[in-house]
This record gives sequence, C-alpha cells and structure tokens, in this order.
Amino acid sequence: MSSPGAFATVQAMPATSDEPRTRGHKKKERTRRQLLDAAIDVIADRGEAFTVQHVAEQAGVSNGTFYNYFEDRDQLIDAVLPEVFEAFVLETAEEVTHDDPAVRFATMSTRVLARAAAEQHTIRAMLRLDGVQRAILDGSGVLDHLRHDLDEGSDQGRFSFEETQAMLDIVIGALLLAARRIADQPRNARYQTQVVAGLLRSLGITATEARQLADAAAS
Repeated sequence: MSSPGAFATVQAMPATSDEPRTRGHKKKERTRRQLLDAAIDVIADRGEAFTVQHVAEQAGVSNGTFYNYFEDRDQLIDAVLPEVFEAFVLETAEEVTHDDPAVRFATMSTRVLARAAAEQHTIRAMLRLDGVQRAILDGSGVLDHLRHDLDEGSDQGRFSFEETQAMLDIVIGALLLAARRIADQPRNARYQTQVVAGLLRSLGITATEARQLADAAAS
C-alpha cells in the first residue's frame, strides 16, 4: 500500500527566486487534495465501481489533470486507502492506558463508533473499499490492541469466552455493522453505548457493570 504523496514528487525548475516554485508546489498539493477528497465522495456513493471521469468531474478538473497526479484508478485507490483506514482504525488504536482490560475495551469500542459518527462520509467510503477490509482482517491497527485486551481479560478472569479469534471476529463484525448504521443514518449517543454495553456482556461482564463501563467510556 503506497503512502499519500509517494507518487507526487515535484521536479523543481530553475528560478530566480523560491516564490514561484513555492506557489506552484502549493497549487499541486491543493489539486491533489481535491482529487483525493473527490475520490472519497465518489467511493462513498459508488464503491469501487467508479471511473476516472467520475472523480475528475467531482473534483472539477479535467481527465488530463487527473493523470498528472495518478497513473490510473488503482494508484488513486492506493493513495486513498491510508487516509480512510487511518480515519477509522489507526486513530482509534492509540494505546489506552488503564489496568482494567474491560475499561480499555469499552474505551476502544466507543472510539470506533464515535469516529463513525464524526466522519460519516469517510466511513462509508472505507466500508466500500476491499483493501481496507482486507487490512482489518489481516489484524492491522486496532485489532492488535483488541486482541491483546481480550487475551489479558481472559487470563485475568475478567472476560469469559472460549477462543480469542472467534470473539475478536464477533466484536469486529458488530462494530463494523454498527459503524455502517451510524454512517448511513445518524444515531443518538445512546445507540453507541448500547452497542458497547452489549459487547461487554458478550464478554461475560454483568449487565449492570457493562452499562456503567459503556457510559463512562462515552462521557
């Protein structure tokens, strides 16, 4: 997966001062940003069944301008993937420092759903990109943290389940479905806490404590 900007090396031309080159570079960055934002909009609406023309029209540029920045659709998708993946997964995977794995789990799950509520259009695009879903299935980012919390909670007797991978799949499946619902139609904050509380109960936490942990994570 290529990172944003990997392909956009600007060749500087000789000039009498730095000012013209700086203006040109900023214009290139703005146009590239327009194309990436347009791609996210188009993918959110069409999934990966989009054309270069769809993106160019959304960005308000010509097809020729598109090809000044990207070789083809695949290179564009490679540039979009890290952005939408980071918006949903990597930013929620920052370490949560707390001794209780149940608190960490509740906090992480709440972050995921809060991100879906805050970045609805980006989340819709993310959930329509096969590459993002493959990255999630490969165990990237937030899954590493969730797996660790599940294992530690099980070892401590805080959680009760038979097999980590099966429980991890249940958790991720529920969070992705809830995120899609939130992205498609805004839900009130109570919906998010109910999802988190339900997941905690599936881990063996009592109903009363699950509600308390979910409410605390949302506050």
